[in-house]
Amino acid sequence: MTNHTIIQEIEASGRLPQIPEHFGTIFKMLFDPYKHDLSEYEEQFSNFPQLEENLLKVLNEVLNPKNKIRTAKDALNYLGVKNTKIISISYITKLLLAQKKPGTHLFDSDKYWKHCVGTAISAYLIAEETKLAADDRMFIHGLIHDIGVTVLEICLPDLLEKIQELVLKGVHQIAAEKLVLGGLTHGMIGMWLCEKWELPGEIQTVVGYHHRPLLTQEYIIETKIMHLADSISTSYYESLIGCDSTFVYAEMIMEDLDVDKKFVDELLDKLPKEVQRLNRILVI
Repeated sequence: MTNHTIIQEIEASGRLPQIPEHFGTIFKMLFDPYKHDLSEYEEQFSNFPQLEENLLKVLNEVLNPKNKIRTAKDALNYLGVKNTKIISISYITKLLLAQKKPGTHLFDSDKYWKHCVGTAISAYLIAEETKLAADDRMFIHGLIHDIGVTVLEICLPDLLEKIQELVLKGVHQIAAEKLVLGGLTHGMIGMWLCEKWELPGEIQTVVGYHHRPLLTQEYIIETKIMHLADSISTSYYESLIGCDSTFVYAEMIMEDLDVDKKFVDELLDKLPKEVQRLNRILVI
């Protein structure tokens, strides 16, 4: 894929997001928490003061604990690794969104971020309902699943604008992407970036295959959950931007996961309120 013209243009743009130093180490530790003790986390967070500051801000300004939290160690003790991991990946995702270049008028990154939060919530609740995957990991996958769109907005905003024009005319997003990007999709671009950043294989697969879940041979359940979660959140997103999309495998995936329409409808009904509630915590 690295030889594809679009990938070469992304790299040549000079605007490709770089994962902050030390974040990769922290994230890998958080993704496999039982191999590390609290002192190791504290040491790594001290190397990444921006993330530590964000954690403390979320705790003290949003969650409002009885006693003010002043150190990463106290934050980890208060939140636990699971919640620290979620806040950390949301921080890095929003950090990338903040790097976007002005100029995309049809594409609204704030609304798209809400779609990502909605996907994360949906994936968490599907995993919780089915007990087929770790709910906290699925939440993280949901936040980062469309990182390829973010890359396009930052590096090649004119092409993203062309894609959005086709989508608003009724062309399916994936078909529009393939037309504009010479066969590539945001999932493929996202997978390439996750590989470049050396993120865990589970994230690479879910990001790369969430629109084509029947093609993956790894992390099959996680990818199917993400596909369904993305479909549900896209219905919510459509209400924000006023366009329609069709997901071919949604019903088949529902059967595979043993999730019924009643559950999906109830999830969709609660999504706007849940997105609003969580968005306040995740964007601070």
